[in-house]
Amino acid sequence: PALLLLLFIRFPLSNNVNNNSSILFGRFDEFLWIRCSGRGSFSNSPTVKSLGDEYIASGGRLIVIDLETCSGIDSTFMGTLAGLARRLMPIDGAVQIASPSERCLSALESLGLDALLSIEPPTAPWRGKVEQIRANLGTETTPAVHLDARDQTLHVLDSHLTLSELSEENEEKFRNVTDCLKDELKRQ
Repeated sequence: PALLLLLFIRFPLSNNVNNNSSILFGRFDEFLWIRCSGRGSFSNSPTVKSLGDEYIASGGRLIVIDLETCSGIDSTFMGTLAGLARRLMPIDGAVQIASPSERCLSALESLGLDALLSIEPPTAPWRGKVEQIRANLGTETTPAVHLDARDQTLHVLDSHLTLSELSEENEEKFRNVTDCLKDELKRQ
């Protein structure tokens, strides 16, 4: 079946620590494809969350995160992916990971996300279409999602709480982070 490209937009991430980072996406007939180039981080994860939230609200059930050109992912980015996956599970949806580098795969596995996210699933509807999909991503420039200080703190906290709920090991790993973020929110 032919791919139906419904929309495509490029989100430049000028406030990112790595100015070469970008999020490209396309909404196709069976899935939302999000491609992270550069680093997946706390600064571009609100854009990923916004895209995913909008897609889920419209009835979408499959989000594909393309990490082929992603140089690394931080815990906030991973927590954002985990949060989207947890929202999709009750409606028989999923987050799938395409083309992760060894570094990204290792990061996902280190937090147990390989049990929550479907990494390189062999029967995915996008198999055999990856180059066509990537060729149809992002030509329009649109501002990225920028959060004020309080909303950014809430986003980072939510991402880390999601990771903490996945295992006792993660809870212990991120306890200091979540405690500091909660204290920061009280001060704001």
